[in-house]
Amino acid sequence: MDQAGFKAMWDQMQDAGYFNQHPHYRDYFGQELTAEDRALDAAILDLDFSRDDIEMPAPYSESLERAVKRTEAEWLYKMFRLPESGTALDLGCGFGRSVAWLCERYNQVIATDISGSVIELARRLIKADNVDFYVNDADDLPADINPASVDVAYIFTVFQHIPREFAHKLLGQVADKLRPGGIAVFNLISEVNENLNDGVPETEWAIGYSRGQAYDLIADAGLQCERIVRWYRPENDVSWLWVATRKS
Repeated sequence: MDQAGFKAMWDQMQDAGYFNQHPHYRDYFGQELTAEDRALDAAILDLDFSRDDIEMPAPYSESLERAVKRTEAEWLYKMFRLPESGTALDLGCGFGRSVAWLCERYNQVIATDISGSVIELARRLIKADNVDFYVNDADDLPADINPASVDVAYIFTVFQHIPREFAHKLLGQVADKLRPGGIAVFNLISEVNENLNDGVPETEWAIGYSRGQAYDLIADAGLQCERIVRWYRPENDVSWLWVATRKS
């Protein structure tokens, strides 16, 4: 799928309500958490994030995935050494879940997504004065983001949804936007679909990366690998790689 077709696909998905009808969206805008939700949140935050292989507290489920998202503002800083202030870039920001807490922690936030529809939704939901929203191309960051202007970039569940060549190009551009010493954090799905480069149109793709492919992605971007942490469950074939990289 070429760049224009890929971007059009995601725009169409957002127009059809991909995000604002998603159960994860309701956690942040109008749904009360259950006792099970709160217990999962607590179990995640109680994990030993000093380990390089972390066994998740429950088998994979939508509830577990939602708990991971709800608690990301805490466990990220237990797992990686991240800047506490400055400018943050949220690439693939969606409706603004992570933008909301990034705005509380950082002086300035740059939030960008491939879909104009979802950026309009994020603008309506996130009222902070210290965030600028942009629409990016399928494999290009907005030109308005200055080189060497970003202290930390957060890229949550983006690279599994885009062709590999797009991922390599985008991470290279993120590296260009980082200040010297700046950090980029992202996750990759692993141990599945490690030879796949696309998916069924108008669905979430699941393009996997081995640890070796993760190192290649980092090296191609000109970044240094700080740490890779594997999240897994013994009964699941699929795992996650959480990656922290630094610009020298």
